[in-house]
Amino acid sequence: MHKGNVLDSQKSLKEASLQILRQDARVTVSGYFYAVDFDDSVDSGQHRVGKDRRCTCPLGTACPAVLAVADYLKEGGKRAPDPPPGYFPVAPAVCPVCGAEAYYDSRLNSKRRGAGWACTKGGVSHYWQAHGKVLQELFAKNPWVFPPVIGPDGKVLYPGLRRDEVITKDDLPRE
Repeated sequence: MHKGNVLDSQKSLKEASLQILRQDARVTVSGYFYAVDFDDSVDSGQHRVGKDRRCTCPLGTACPAVLAVADYLKEGGKRAPDPPPGYFPVAPAVCPVCGAEAYYDSRLNSKRRGAGWACTKGGVSHYWQAHGKVLQELFAKNPWVFPPVIGPDGKVLYPGLRRDEVITKDDLPRE
């Protein structure tokens, strides 16, 4: 019985410490993340929390920085911008293609696509499938290879070229 009281006391102290830590946290928007700095008395290092409610530190979703960001947003704090479609600031925890666990793969890092990742089920092929899907959606939204050019007087200077108007080698008659 005595042992249970000690454990309960330790749990209460830990929860109280976490509450104080959350209250003292300074949250700012940094790129596509929330940067969280705790009180100087705590040697906690830099915490960056993504929109997926996951900290980049080893604690991940269990990090108190995640709760500090939630508090910050509830109080009307500035929201971090969404990354462009297909850009991954960090590797996703879950594969967007199949839902299996995903992991960081530095070989696929790119300035345009962000952090490289692979899937435990589909490997790097799911990485490329996810990016291919984004490109298909972007092409569907914008049919132009070269958009029309309209002069200041409203006259069409160049009618433009749509993707469906492009002729490829495969479209030509075979000899």
